[in-house]
Amino acid sequence: MQPALIIIVIFLIVAYFVFSYKPKLKADIKDLYSEGLDLMVDGYKQGAYENFKKIIAQDTSNVKAYIKLGQVIREGGNPKNALKIHTQLIFRKNLSYYEKKELYKNLTLDYFALNEIDQSIVNCKKILSIDKKNSWALTKLIEMYQIKKDWSNSKKYLELKLKFTGKNEEHLLALYKIQEGRIFLKNKNFVSARGCFNDALAIFENSAIAHYFIGNSFSKESDEVYNQAESMKIKDSAHQEVYDEKMKHAQDLLADAISEWVIYAKLKPESSWMVIHLLKDALFALNRYNEIEIILKDILSKDSDNVDVVAALADYYDHLGDTESAFNIIEKGLSKDDSSLLVRLIRLKLLPYTNKKEQDKLKKELDFLIKDLVQDSDYQRFKNTSTDDDALWLYSMYDEKDVN
Repeated sequence: MQPALIIIVIFLIVAYFVFSYKPKLKADIKDLYSEGLDLMVDGYKQGAYENFKKIIAQDTSNVKAYIKLGQVIREGGNPKNALKIHTQLIFRKNLSYYEKKELYKNLTLDYFALNEIDQSIVNCKKILSIDKKNSWALTKLIEMYQIKKDWSNSKKYLELKLKFTGKNEEHLLALYKIQEGRIFLKNKNFVSARGCFNDALAIFENSAIAHYFIGNSFSKESDEVYNQAESMKIKDSAHQEVYDEKMKHAQDLLADAISEWVIYAKLKPESSWMVIHLLKDALFALNRYNEIEIILKDILSKDSDNVDVVAALADYYDHLGDTESAFNIIEKGLSKDDSSLLVRLIRLKLLPYTNKKEQDKLKKELDFLIKDLVQDSDYQRFKNTSTDDDALWLYSMYDEKDVN
């Protein structure tokens, strides 16, 4: 065979492998990758791990496979090793738009799983530097700033998300502003706290919970001023004047608190139990206790079935010595809802002072109450009477020790 012919044959063999073998390899890798994704979705992490390892063994430049391999490792409970894999990919050149986004997303989740929130935030922001409207990154930043109790930044990214999605969420924005105010309230910065609460009302004017916290801020500031006055050592008339001014200021602050709590009760009569005890104590302190009757009756005019208000009004009449009126109100309350342990307890307290015919019911009523108290479901029903959804959301974001 002539040398020229040999060369031609060799060329044809090489050409065959070049044009037939490599596409098959690419096809195999594509199939392995698709199968790996399916296995991840179905929860077969070990199978997915094996697939991505095979891809990398054949093609060390396959960034997507590396990213998914790290993801599988993190989701398998080893975020530290996942972070090592993903961190090495940062130094790869010519990463595509998709690969950069996926890489920073996984780095965000790696650090998050390791509870390194600050680093997680840094990488999440890098997604926005590539895609400023990225909904996942905006949502994750909102979540992470919530964890850090950084309500200002949490609100900032919520506003960006709403801007890009075109949604109207003034109610939620107001809650974030209230959370910001609660930080000030916890630190006894009452003026700044009220500034945030009033900003919340400017965002969403029907925010009843904002009035609740404005009332709390006035009340807590009143306590502070009162304690300052009480701690003074009055040596002369000048000190007496300062003392009187502080006491007057404390009373004015408490009066402002009452006004805000009344607004809350009017806006949220079904959740007025949150402020009734506060109103009773504050009005009593200011020698305005008789006003509680007007407030409670006003709430009942809007929510006649409110057993908490019924109980409070009956208790008020009882303190006035008007046992008959108190008992009549309790009976009406029980006719609407006989499951309220609070109302039934007040009725029990009033029974001995009513008609003697009622006294023989005392033992029977006690038996019913004891039975209810030992049944957890009934007790929970009492504890979980209608509440303010906004209050539940706000308080759920804090540990119990942080609640104000």
